[in-house]
Amino acid sequence: MFHKKRTWSVAPVVSPEELAEKLIEHTWTLCTGFELQGWLFLNDALSEDGAQEYGVIQRQGDKLIQVESVTFSWITLDKALAFIRETLEGKLEVMYGEVKLKLETPETHGTCPFCA
Repeated sequence: MFHKKRTWSVAPVVSPEELAEKLIEHTWTLCTGFELQGWLFLNDALSEDGAQEYGVIQRQGDKLIQVESVTFSWITLDKALAFIRETLEGKLEVMYGEVKLKLETPETHGTCPFCA
């Protein structure tokens, strides 16, 4: 993760299709994150106006393991969906390792300078 001091507001999504649509069809604030089946997709972009880069993190008990980093702005909806499905199936190799991050629920997070 590029932004180790950022706090993310992590909201659940219910399906790979919903997550792919959110990552491809929308631009999110810098503190936005999504969770699907124990996998976190955390906005690691430099600005909302730039490429939407997401860290792909797996929860392993109390540990957070960054597996990949993906620029969703550069891929199609179909490719994003295929990547998400491969991720959920455990087909990715760990490229980075354990990370220490601050995660909050949307209710706890409220608003921050990145929400504006």
